[in-house]
Amino acid sequence: MAVLIVYLNPISFVLHLITDQNRHLDPSASSMAPFPFFFLITLIAATPWAAHTGAEGVNPFSPKASLLRYWRRTFPDAELPAFLLGKASPLNATQVAVFSRYIDSHNLQQHLPSFCASANLYCTFLKKDWASLLSSGAAQDASFAEYANRDFANYSVSAGNSDFTNYSVNQNIGKDTFAGYGGERQAGDQGFLNYESNGNVGASRFGRYQTDGVGKFNNYGDSGNVEQQRFSGYGDGSNGGLETFQGYSEKSNVVGADFKSYGSAANGILSQFSGYSTGSNVITNSFTSYNKEGNGPLDQFTSYSDSGNVVRNEFLTYEDDANAGDDIFQQYADGAKKPDNVFRSYGPSGNGAGFIFGNYGNSSNPLAEFTEYGKDGNGATASFSSYVTENTTFKEYHETTTTFGSYINASSRPTSALVEPGKFFREADLLSGNPIPMPDIHDKMPPRSFLPRTIADKLPCSSTRLPELIRMLNASGLQGSMARTLADCERPPVKDETKRCVTSLEGMAEFAASVLGEKARVSTTANTVGSGRMVAVGDVRGRNGGGVTRAVSCHQSLFPYLVYYCHAVPRVKVYDVEVMLEGKKANQAVAICHLDTTQWSAGHAAFRALGHKPGEIEVCHFIFQNDFIWVSQG
Repeated sequence: MAVLIVYLNPISFVLHLITDQNRHLDPSASSMAPFPFFFLITLIAATPWAAHTGAEGVNPFSPKASLLRYWRRTFPDAELPAFLLGKASPLNATQVAVFSRYIDSHNLQQHLPSFCASANLYCTFLKKDWASLLSSGAAQDASFAEYANRDFANYSVSAGNSDFTNYSVNQNIGKDTFAGYGGERQAGDQGFLNYESNGNVGASRFGRYQTDGVGKFNNYGDSGNVEQQRFSGYGDGSNGGLETFQGYSEKSNVVGADFKSYGSAANGILSQFSGYSTGSNVITNSFTSYNKEGNGPLDQFTSYSDSGNVVRNEFLTYEDDANAGDDIFQQYADGAKKPDNVFRSYGPSGNGAGFIFGNYGNSSNPLAEFTEYGKDGNGATASFSSYVTENTTFKEYHETTTTFGSYINASSRPTSALVEPGKFFREADLLSGNPIPMPDIHDKMPPRSFLPRTIADKLPCSSTRLPELIRMLNASGLQGSMARTLADCERPPVKDETKRCVTSLEGMAEFAASVLGEKARVSTTANTVGSGRMVAVGDVRGRNGGGVTRAVSCHQSLFPYLVYYCHAVPRVKVYDVEVMLEGKKANQAVAICHLDTTQWSAGHAAFRALGHKPGEIEVCHFIFQNDFIWVSQG
């Protein structure tokens, strides 16, 4: 466990850091590694001590001191505001070195309690999960390389890894049976690499396939002629498995995959289909009883049937009675010809299901049918971003919280859900003395800190590697929120938008400076007083003379560590607004007015609240607690 040490002077810190490098980073070392004395003298002489860092008492070797130096270089005429500095990483230099080494050596998971506590992360794992996470059996690896047409009935392993490389490659008929595969195995990894590639007829069966470990199906049925795969009882009752299907039946002629009882009654199964049937000719995929009665499943379909010729995908009894399931379809049938997608009994009787469809319908004459959508479900949410298709039907459409793209026009409209009073308003409402409702601007997310940039850059923060990050941080309790964050981060920018998700304060400052220059200044609403109440508008002052200006907005996202979605959109005005209660100033709020709403969805909550259509009105809103607005000064 890393120990937090408070150093009283920089020389003792340097000496400790030198001696500590072997003790922490190389436990087998018996003595201090050689360290040039002239370098120590140079380091001490060149060190900017706390009095010159901009924050009294900040250790010059800490990530916070490094941040302050970066800030001075980026914005030489501005101090780093206290509300931003408070979000910097609390890690010291030794801890950064130690945890970086853990990440590089792929054993951070064994030190998660220390990492979470020291770095001030939001970690959702429970103590009862921790023992199983660290448990290990007698690992016996098995290699089945370059073989074909075998029967693995009731095949079981303990914690070992099995390697099925060049599996039934170049076969006329590839027919392999994995019945009862995995048995009671514990967290063993299974690799199916070049699985039935370049074959004529692929017809493998995976019956009651257990997925507690990591299953990798890479180049699965790639360039085959007829690929007909059956996964029956796939992952049924498994615990915390991770399955990746990469290059799944790509560039094949006829593809048919049947996943029956996929992930039924499983706990925390993560499934990732990347490059799913891309460029294939005739594709028919069926997922029946998909994640039925599962707990916390996460399924990603990335590049799903992209550029396919005749595509039909059926998801039947999808997430029935599941708990907190999350499903992501990114680049869904992008560029495909005549894709036909059927979601029947979509999310019925489930609890807290979340569905994300990104870049949905960017294909030739797409068809999509959602039947019994969210029927009898509790708290289901769905998001269709970059939603462009017109040929979608929602039958027996039930009350779910659904959004159809924040900025992309779409003819489809969600249900008429209520919008909190005051969440959106018109520019004319910002008139001194005018009574207006103020929405609840409290930050509802758990307190967290940024990671140091050196550590944040080492973590696999992308949708394609999300299951890896979830396992690394044991963050299955946040997987839905993490998936939605990354989906929003990775969607293409709309017209005239510049966007970036940042995982460090340096990254936020860098993005703001790239858009606004070194005169960029950051601000936020001062406090939360007035939330949920009728308030009066006091003095109103527009930035840069009240005219149209350039601005960068940064919105907090839910992640184990701080991640902000920052973007600059065209034609905005920014106002400093006094919030008055009972005739006295109670808050100093910041408001932004978007003058160009032509790219917003017709179903955006702002138009439900204010009426009108995209492009007809401007839309204003306050900056909420722990969100930020950057504007160039002068």
